[in-house]
Amino acid sequence: MWLFLSKRFPSRDLMSMLAFGLSFVLLLLLTACGGTTEQPKTKEGAAASEENSGGESKTRTIRHVMGNTPIPAEPKRIVVLDNAALDNLLALGVTPVGAASVASFDEPFPSYLKGTEGIAKIGTIEQPNLEEIMRLKPDLIIGTKVEHEAIYDKLAKIAPTIFIENVGTAWKENLRLHAEAIGKKEEGKKLIAAYEQRIEQFRSRLGNRTIEIALLRPRTDHVRVYLTDSFSGIIAHEAGLARPESQAERGQQHVAMTEEQIADLDADVILIFGREEEMGFFNEKILTNPIWKTLKAVKNQKVFYVSPETWLSGHGIQAANLMLDDLEQFILAP
Repeated sequence: MWLFLSKRFPSRDLMSMLAFGLSFVLLLLLTACGGTTEQPKTKEGAAASEENSGGESKTRTIRHVMGNTPIPAEPKRIVVLDNAALDNLLALGVTPVGAASVASFDEPFPSYLKGTEGIAKIGTIEQPNLEEIMRLKPDLIIGTKVEHEAIYDKLAKIAPTIFIENVGTAWKENLRLHAEAIGKKEEGKKLIAAYEQRIEQFRSRLGNRTIEIALLRPRTDHVRVYLTDSFSGIIAHEAGLARPESQAERGQQHVAMTEEQIADLDADVILIFGREEEMGFFNEKILTNPIWKTLKAVKNQKVFYVSPETWLSGHGIQAANLMLDDLEQFILAP
């Protein structure tokens, strides 16, 4: 047979025919055995496979400001690094195992939040204690880019970590992300819908009236005026309240004003939210200044002190509703 083929075909053509024949035989053997070639899994494919194996999700991938992070489908031990997450999770019926305090480790969690008993303190918002967080063995950590970006990699080594962008005007988006992360997406939608219904009712009662509001936080050597691009400012804006021209700046959360600028603090209604230890300058330099008494809000007795826990550092859905309570009382009440 070989002699016949060698005489009939040149050696180069003969070798090509033999190679083709061998490949054909191997293909037949693979087909007969039912063999298939499995494509290598990409990261996305591996995640999808894990989600769908056994018909139940083991992880879910959350898109957040730092990227895409696989997290447990039903996280059980959650640590939160800011008040927005603490407020929102409690509103959604989930109690974190650990949370950060606002200013000092010893201070209690905000009094307006119910159900904080048993939550471990893990430092402050500005300085979370990584050892305390690790000790709690979390399966999910929630923080903010503006406060915690520098330690994101360290947090991510402890547990899957997701961040919101900031805690100001994007508070509804933050609630949506928090709700999605803990598997409470629909509950989050309901909380937002209920709040927005209250806003519609407030604006309806406000009617065509233009009422200017000033949002003041006393500091140790100046008055911080919160603008529209802040948490308190956006709540007032959503409610349909105007800002005085001197306070209408956009693009930043607040501006500082001194006793020489008292006239610029005026509005139809003034809300003051300051921590007790910082009230000295305001009480001594602002309230005693004769110009303060000339402000229309002062003359019309429309100056009100409100809680800094909600107006200053709440940042969640519960704080937003309590702020709306204040606006209804001080703006709409006869």
